[in-house]
Amino acid sequence: LIEDYELYKYDRARQRGGAYVPRVENRVINPHQVYLANDLAYVVARRGDTFESIGKEFDISARKLIRYNDLHKDYTLADGDVIYLHAKKKKASKNYIVHVVKDGDSMHSISQTYGIRLKNLYKMNRKDAEYVPEVGDRLRLR
Repeated sequence: LIEDYELYKYDRARQRGGAYVPRVENRVINPHQVYLANDLAYVVARRGDTFESIGKEFDISARKLIRYNDLHKDYTLADGDVIYLHAKKKKASKNYIVHVVKDGDSMHSISQTYGIRLKNLYKMNRKDAEYVPEVGDRLRLR
């Protein structure tokens, strides 16, 4: 009820001098659009985003975001990076069985496109971590 009518706007906090000061809301100025892939929520990073800033917006630790997206803690987000807000799945949705590698694809970019854990993508295709996909390769997604 309080949230429905935004009654929290009228809360007051008492300052030391006895005067009342209205509370300031913590509101995200320019929130991210949330998308779905493989029934998982994700956002697209913008210039200047960090795992911490996205985590704060969605109340998820930066550490979890890094883990969910198969990245390292030293990774710097780039404009356009897909960032999942939940752990990715072991397989792609039933609509996607095979991916034909295009120019610029990497195992990580493919795993992000379909919302699949990177280690499972390697495992399904019997590839090791050294494998680099080449244009035209067919990779199983399920």
